[in-house]
Amino acid sequence: MKQEYTNTDFEKISISLLGVPVDLFTKAELSIFILKVLRGQKRGWVSYINIHTIDIANQLPWYKQFQSDALIRYCDGEGVRVGAYLLGKHIPARFTLSHYINDLAALAVEQDINIFLLGGTPDVAELSAKRLKELYPTIRLSGYHHGFFSVEENSSVIEKINACQPDILLVGMGVPKQEEWTRENFDKLNAKIIWMGGGFLDTLSGRLQRCPLWLSEHGFEWLFRLTQEPRRLWKRYLIGNPLFLSRIVKIRLQKRQSKIRPVNL
Repeated sequence: MKQEYTNTDFEKISISLLGVPVDLFTKAELSIFILKVLRGQKRGWVSYINIHTIDIANQLPWYKQFQSDALIRYCDGEGVRVGAYLLGKHIPARFTLSHYINDLAALAVEQDINIFLLGGTPDVAELSAKRLKELYPTIRLSGYHHGFFSVEENSSVIEKINACQPDILLVGMGVPKQEEWTRENFDKLNAKIIWMGGGFLDTLSGRLQRCPLWLSEHGFEWLFRLTQEPRRLWKRYLIGNPLFLSRIVKIRLQKRQSKIRPVNL
């Protein structure tokens, strides 16, 4: 039975963390907001925020602007929630697309949303599409294409995507390649929502094991991912995470000192 989503009038609430906006969504609210966008006149992209993307945003001005201009910037990392908490801010939930893909697929089936997958190796892209169809046989998965195409092939890839007329284009090319590609090609695409997906196709296809939900909910998805890809991720987690938290603690201490500083009469 098709579920009716009538309460789509609420406005999103955002906070700023180290100059990067984070929208305060639960999974259910994110689904409602997606429908609000699809039913409205706006089109744009969905971004995720974690320690790694915040670090990149503070290195690349164009990337920081890309995040600021996104329709949605949901929390993807427990470290971001911890950082916000230390600064007296509350983020109600965090989730990765690897886990939210089930909610999104169910929503797509209920609401007849057309989806296109872009990214991964040729094998990963094909297996991801096959897996999604196996899990949700009635989903409108109109097409897929791998992410290892040349500059010369870019126009033909866009033509293939547009021919399928997707409502949502899921782009899994990794950071910041997927954002750069979206930024450069946004005006050529006809998808209503372009969703930054990172490495979600690797887990959807089965190439990498998906982090158990209980472990993810307790904030240890980074450790699970590190054990799977230590050579690629060790620097991000073992150096990037402590540096992020040290910056947060420094801001927290500065705020505390400013509050107790005596006033000269």
